[in-house]
Amino acid sequence: MKNLKIVSRKSPLARIQSQLVAEKIKASHPHIKIQHIYKKTLGDADLNTPLDKMPDIGVFTNDIRHDLINKKADIAVHSWKDLPVDLEQGTEIVGTIERGDMRDMLFLKKSSINKRSLTILSSSPRREKNLSLFLPLALPFKTKIQFKSVRGNVNTRLSKLLEGDDDALVVAKAAIDRILNAQKKEFSPERNQLLEIQRDLKWMVLPLSQNPCAAAQGALAIEARQNDDEVKNIISSISDQKAFSSVETERSLLKSYGGGCHQKIGVSYEVMEKGSLLTVRGETEEGDDISRRLFNGNEAKDYFNSLNLNNYFPINKNEQKFFKRKELKDSEETLQSIKDKGIYVSRSNTILGEALVDDSNIIWTSGIKTWKSLAHKGYWVNGTSDSLGEKYSPEESPFKEIDWLKVTHAKNKNDNKEILVTYELEPLKVSSRIKDCHYFYWMSATSFQLALDEYPEIIDRKHACGLGKTYKLISQKASNVQPFLDFESWVDAITNKLK
Repeated sequence: MKNLKIVSRKSPLARIQSQLVAEKIKASHPHIKIQHIYKKTLGDADLNTPLDKMPDIGVFTNDIRHDLINKKADIAVHSWKDLPVDLEQGTEIVGTIERGDMRDMLFLKKSSINKRSLTILSSSPRREKNLSLFLPLALPFKTKIQFKSVRGNVNTRLSKLLEGDDDALVVAKAAIDRILNAQKKEFSPERNQLLEIQRDLKWMVLPLSQNPCAAAQGALAIEARQNDDEVKNIISSISDQKAFSSVETERSLLKSYGGGCHQKIGVSYEVMEKGSLLTVRGETEEGDDISRRLFNGNEAKDYFNSLNLNNYFPINKNEQKFFKRKELKDSEETLQSIKDKGIYVSRSNTILGEALVDDSNIIWTSGIKTWKSLAHKGYWVNGTSDSLGEKYSPEESPFKEIDWLKVTHAKNKNDNKEILVTYELEPLKVSSRIKDCHYFYWMSATSFQLALDEYPEIIDRKHACGLGKTYKLISQKASNVQPFLDFESWVDAITNKLK
């Protein structure tokens, strides 16, 4: 094939996405000349009707599909989440490229901070359902939340936010990332507008554990005619099969609940080195709440083969109290002096007081509990690693490079970040029950090391911990370590084995 025509929507984001696919094709097949066709769809033409009120769930894709079927184009590039879960005969999704960020972002006017009532712009029933539960606990002030429909491309929606009376906007982070990373001059107006607009806004990246994405969010669908084997082979050569499989899993699960953009259900499927994580939250068409977060680890089948009622530790979180804390008062003054950095907080009690972090800094937490605790103290939190470890959910700013600082204790030396020590750990007496147990869950590598120093014989027993740095550090010493989503998941697994 010498020439290949790509059709997509004509919005700036859609053109960027179409060109991302074109770049992949050119890199793998430099002899192919690519022509772009940009179209206005029904969803682009009608910017007044809320998406969940529009009768056709293919409002952004059907007009483009017709060009494929009529052979005016060879492939179509879509935001995959816009596609119906069932395609009509004649075309199929034949590939995708590397998936963008699955998460949503919230932008809030700085002038709206501390308002008693917020109006949030969004056209997604899923976001409205899940964020109505999360945001009251994640924002650093008490407020009532209501949602209002908004239409238009990303920059249009942000402009509507700043120019109108509403307070906040929720958008897909992948859209923000792609516009900011677009290098061609034709996209400079949109990129520069985003950089300018965000100066008047506070932002946060919303965690998948609380607000799982729309099925396929962040992924691009490459659609072709079913009988066009030549085109299908070209796309197959550039397709990211890991991303493709994850999206198919999400869409299949959404389909089991009815499917479509009218759904109030978010579905996120994340593939990790040690297993996969499925998160489903929202409300079914029957009005039933649903909330599932399951980590399917690559666990050895015989991991719990010698488990009994007395040989696991701890039986509750209080039993794994290995240290008492000694606060370093001078650290508060140091923390207050820090500006224009990223501050990573692994536990909320590393920052004891209020108003200790300057507003110029970005705050990222290790998990949701720490986020909510800091918000309760009045801190604006920008995002979280969602208890998956920094490797899987990296702290970041979409708008600029950030130097990161981790607030922690004096024994935490195994880190690639600058460290600010705000407390010391003073060891307590290690429970003698440990020496008789065969199964352990560790909240930190520091606790594991203290127990190991006291009872070296436990090194060859079976250990468990979360998915982050604790797993990495313990695995460097113990050979039989299994990751779990959290302590509660480990307890659930034990309970099920003992039934």
